[in-house]
Order: sequence, then C-alpha cells, then structure tokens
Amino acid sequence: MKTFFKNNWLTALIAAQPLLDALAYFTRNEVATAAGYIRLGILMVLPLYLLFALREKKGFLLSMGVIGGYCLLHVLNCFRTGYISLYFDLAYLLKVVQMPVLAVCLTYLIRDEQTKRQAYRGLAASMILLGGCMLLAFVTGTGNSTYGEGVGFSGWVINDNRNAHSIILVTLSCFAGYFALNSNRIWLKIALPLLITLAFLTNGTKGCYFSLFGIFTGFSAYLLLERPILGKRPRLRMLALFVGLMTFSLVIYPYTPRARVSEAQAKAAKQGEIEAVLLEKGIDISTMTPEERFADPVVKEVYEYYYFRYMVGVLPDLFERFGMDRVLWHFNMSTDVAKLIDTREIKRCYSAMIFEDSDFATKLLGFEVSEIGFDGTHDLENDWPAIYYYYGWLGLALYALFILYFFLLVLRRLREDFKGSFTLENVTLLMCLCLQLGLAQFSGAVLRRPNVSIYLALVLALIAYQCVCLPAKEEKSL
Repeated sequence: MKTFFKNNWLTALIAAQPLLDALAYFTRNEVATAAGYIRLGILMVLPLYLLFALREKKGFLLSMGVIGGYCLLHVLNCFRTGYISLYFDLAYLLKVVQMPVLAVCLTYLIRDEQTKRQAYRGLAASMILLGGCMLLAFVTGTGNSTYGEGVGFSGWVINDNRNAHSIILVTLSCFAGYFALNSNRIWLKIALPLLITLAFLTNGTKGCYFSLFGIFTGFSAYLLLERPILGKRPRLRMLALFVGLMTFSLVIYPYTPRARVSEAQAKAAKQGEIEAVLLEKGIDISTMTPEERFADPVVKEVYEYYYFRYMVGVLPDLFERFGMDRVLWHFNMSTDVAKLIDTREIKRCYSAMIFEDSDFATKLLGFEVSEIGFDGTHDLENDWPAIYYYYGWLGLALYALFILYFFLLVLRRLREDFKGSFTLENVTLLMCLCLQLGLAQFSGAVLRRPNVSIYLALVLALIAYQCVCLPAKEEKSL
C-alpha cells in the first residue's frame, strides 16, 4: 500500500479535481461545500508533510515565510483599521494563497520522471472524468447552463464556478492537444481535437471560444517550426485538422451560444442615448471636455439619469455609498454605453473607490474583502485587479514576481539550449501558462478559485522541473 500510494498519489490528487467539482455541485450550502473542505485539507497537509520530509528546508521555509509574512501583515493591518469579519477575510485569503503554496510544494515534490508521469496520468484521468461528468449531466438533464435560460452548457458546475469551469476546460484541452499529437493512435489524434472543439463551442464563454484559436494556433505554429528547428518531417495532416477546426469554428459562430450572448449584450448597449437626448436639447457634447460636461447642469442631469439607470441594477448601493459625482469622474464622463453597463467595470469602480479612500498602509497591503460584502455580488470578476485592490501594492508585486520567476527559468533554459528545449511538452506547458494568466484577467477565477489554481500550480511545477531538474540537451519525452 505504501508503494502504491507513493507511485500514484499525485495522479489521484489531480484526477480527483473534477469529482470534487461535481461533489460541490450536489453538496453546496450557504456556508461552504464538502469539496472546499477537502481542498483546504490538501492545502494544509502538503506543506506540513514537506516541513518534516525535506532534508534541505532552507528554500522551502523561505518561500513559506514570505507568503506567511505577507498574510500576517495584511491581517494585522485589517485589525488596525477595524475588522468587519476576520473569518470571511481569512477564508478568502486562503483561496488566494493556495496557488503559490501548492506551486512551491509541487515544485519540491516533482523531482523525477516517475512523479512527472504521475502528473500527466492525473491530467489524462481528469479529462476523462470531466468529460464523463459533463456527458452524464447532459444525458440526465441535471447539468447547469453557462448563462441561464439554456444558453451554453457547463454541466455539474455551481453558478459561481462557471467561469472557473471554462478555464479548467482550457487547461485540460491544452494537454488533450498534447496527448493527441504525442499519440500513435490515429483515432485519438482526430477525436481529441474534435472533442475540444465541441466542448468549447457549446460552453459559450468568450474565454473558451477564443482559447480554441489560441490552442490550435499554438500547436499549428509548433508543427510548422518542427522541420526548420528540429529537422522533423512535417505533420501536415494534424496541421490541416487544426486549421480546419478553426475554420469550422469561424463559420459556425453565428449559431453558437457565444454569438447569442454577444448579440444580447450588443442590444442592451444602446450606444448614443446620452448624445441623442442632449442633441434634442440643442447641446452637442462631442467637442466638450469632461470638465465642461460636468460643469453644465443640463448635461450633468442627463448623465446622472443614465448612469443611475445603467448601474443601479448591478450594484444598488454604488451611488448611495460613494455619490453620483465620484462615479461620474471615475468613468470620466464617458458615453460608452458598453462600458457603462459592463458588470466588471462597475464592480471595479466600487473597489477602486474603496481603495482611493484607504490610507497608505491599506493601499500597501490591501483592504479587507468584507468591505465589498459577503454575498459575492460586489466581488471583482478579474483576478489581477482583485489581487491589486484586496491585497495592495505589495500583494500584487509578490504575486507577479512569483510568476515572473518561472518565466525567467524558461528564458534561462532557452538561452542554454534553445533547440533541445523546443519540445512539444515544453510548448504545451508554456502555452497553457500564458492562456491561464491571460484568462485570469479576461475571464477571472484563475488565482482565487482553488479548483482552478491547483492546475496553475501544477503547470508552474512542471515548468520548474523541465527547466531546473532536467539537464540541458537531455530533455526526455514521456
């Protein structure tokens, strides 16, 4: 049993993630989910294990010390300003620190080919289990739609995790493409890209739709460069498959859930309303500066009416808490309706004004998440602004430097051995990392959702293994 666990623990950990998401769907309550407690247990157990198991602890202790030291400073500052809810703030903080903590732990644990193979077996198992769960959800009619009213399909995914689910699809699809190109089975080479396309087009999110082109373009570029860099025969059939699927996705777009959502959003954004009303009053604001618009009482009254109408349905307390004038200046008297009705922009406005009202120490360490409420209504939907406002200049800097370290490892390895590092595995890992970090801003739910951040931590650990543990010019394939 001990040997079996040693040879399969990482596979089991990764393979369990889709099952934990399904468990969360069926066991969710107002407080938490059973899956959340399991993931919290994993977050606690791995560092404790390494604390006792590692012989050389200096680097590990330094990493944990930096993370823990920042968390302590943030908590102490919140005590200084007056805690609203220590429990809620700590629970949120644990979700955010899971990625760097697990990335450090997995970097120390993935130190040989056997453990790395476990990781890839786990990713393969996750794909199969996630696909099986989505199929069961669809067949039984118990799955959740992505946007409500039957627009898009996510499966056994709670509403708060729909963006997270789309990012998990993107992550696992990167490796599905890798397995397809690395396989000797013709049916698998064809089936996996087809399944990726099906999953992305039926999901309905922008993240999935555009990532389809990102993934297939990335693999196509690799196939085109294989011959000039590595001297390999071009794999024209796979290249044609990727190009064909991208072409198909462009042609079928008008009939996809993504197109339906975009069309509804475009109809909601009635551009030119403010300008048209003011023109009827004989006022052309096209040549007026923001200051002139604000100073004109007639113009300002029209702005106030439409700003309130656009935003009150998203955050009813926005104007009550900060006043109309501050909101007008935050958006710089803009008439861009698409921006003014954008939920993400309105939530960012709310957090930005809390941040503006904070003192220096709070701007350095971030304000308490409880400031925006407990029901998630005001929670930012983009990860990088959330890290900035909730954890301040220092928190954002530490997070960015942590990820930058892995990019520096990649650059160092490329400088040492570019040709030897140009492998399908390395291209897949780097492409997946770039998509994850991009989706953290574009779609959110990468850095603050434990069910997604564990995949980011795994990708970073695998990159560290490829760049540090494997000697240059001796890259091994799975």
